[in-house]
Amino acid sequence: MKRINLPLAADTVFAGACAFLLFFTALRYYTKNIVIALVFGIAACILFGALAFLYISKKQNKTLLLSKDEKSKKLLALHLSLSSDDYIKNLFKKCFEEARIRGKRLICGGQMYFFDFKMQPLTEDDVAAVIKYKFNGDKVVYCTKASAEAAALCESFLIKIKGIDEVYSLLKQKELLPEKYVYEGAKKISLFKRVKSRFSRRLSAPLFWSGLSLLALSYFTFFPIYYIVSGGIMLILAAVALIFN
Repeated sequence: MKRINLPLAADTVFAGACAFLLFFTALRYYTKNIVIALVFGIAACILFGALAFLYISKKQNKTLLLSKDEKSKKLLALHLSLSSDDYIKNLFKKCFEEARIRGKRLICGGQMYFFDFKMQPLTEDDVAAVIKYKFNGDKVVYCTKASAEAAALCESFLIKIKGIDEVYSLLKQKELLPEKYVYEGAKKISLFKRVKSRFSRRLSAPLFWSGLSLLALSYFTFFPIYYIVSGGIMLILAAVALIFN
């Protein structure tokens, strides 16, 4: 069963309601005719609601695709970092026609490809090893990402760097993305642990002042019980965050 997109539905209803209220109020004021105002108000509600729905849904789909790509890139980076040299060489050999394996590297069309996938960014020491390697053609380093110092050093020695974005695009274009990533089947973090990890000492001050403000407002409202309960809960949470961190 497909889940209802509540944010999209709420935004669509809100846009339609705003259009209806605007047209209905303006036309009723100027024409003094409720029927005309109601007809045009409903038409405006449907029209602007539909336009809002199309625009927001398109924007959400684009954002969703980008977020999926970013997640896949992170999984691919970890996958390659945990993979063996032979696996990486054979994987990229399929990307380049007539590529030849030489040690841990590939040679193709006057270019030599180096592979340095790891959890940390490419360092100057890693680049120095590439510089020392004797080769008359161009050198290209495929890695997860490179530090600013490493990138500057590569630029000085005319060495090209291909980060995870370009690696992902290349493998996707060649239809060589892994069917299953190494980390994909790992145990997911529970909701309790996620909440606990964000429940830090820094929340104490905002919770305290919010709770104090609600308690102060309880003196000036006809329904003080809600302010007192909400403010009390926030003060308790502030104390818990401060003491237990």
